[in-house]
Amino acid sequence: MKLYKRILPLLLLLATSLQAYYWDDYDLFAKYMGYERDYNKAVAIAKKENKDLLIIMVSEGCPFCHRLVDKMLTKDGIRDYINKKYIKLLINRDTDKNFPKKLLRPFSPVTYIIDAPSEQIIDEMDGWMEEETYLWHL
Repeated sequence: MKLYKRILPLLLLLATSLQAYYWDDYDLFAKYMGYERDYNKAVAIAKKENKDLLIIMVSEGCPFCHRLVDKMLTKDGIRDYINKKYIKLLINRDTDKNFPKKLLRPFSPVTYIIDAPSEQIIDEMDGWMEEETYLWHL
């Protein structure tokens, strides 16, 4: 019984810490989830594969950006849908400089769907939204 009382708090702590994990490094998230980090490369791939470009614009210290990355983009259904339909690009507006200035907004996160051949914005989703709404836009 003593062993049980010692192990239970450790298991609870482990479970809590795993559930609270979030991607605080956008580069690691992009690498792990298969997002491009270079605008021109992503456009070239999208043109070659005849797909639209999905751009996620985030910024440092943005709680809604982390919520989008941690809670939405990692869900199996959303991830699978995005992977089938788009070439994905993650832009950190605070550190990345090689992207069209027409994508810059005074807030984040922003999700763009871009027509690769023309590089025109097809749709723009500002901020955080519920899963059903986000999927509807995709």
